[in-house]
Amino acid sequence: MSDKVVLGLVRDLFFRAKIDAVAEPAGFATFYASDLESAKRQCAAHRPSLILIDLSESAFPIYETAGAIKSVAPGAQTIGFASHLDLKPLRAAREAGISKTLSRSEFTAQLASFFR
Repeated sequence: MSDKVVLGLVRDLFFRAKIDAVAEPAGFATFYASDLESAKRQCAAHRPSLILIDLSESAFPIYETAGAIKSVAPGAQTIGFASHLDLKPLRAAREAGISKTLSRSEFTAQLASFFR
């Protein structure tokens, strides 16, 4: 596993741009997946140390996604984010073993700290 690789399970271009703006200057290689199968391939190919998950995205069903990540990239830190109004995916992510769950605004505010 590379300590400078991040995988974004994020389809939203706005959040991808936010991640890139912080990750690249910190020296991280950033890869993205648009669905669960692509996420598995990206994990196997790049062995990320950090995986960022948009929990609101139906392309990444949380229990299957968490299970796949644990089997393909067991040492990766996982951070999920979703709307603060939608508590269900945040709760499910915690139950599935995602390392940290945040509202979208918390995610944006703390983003730089993930790359230190």
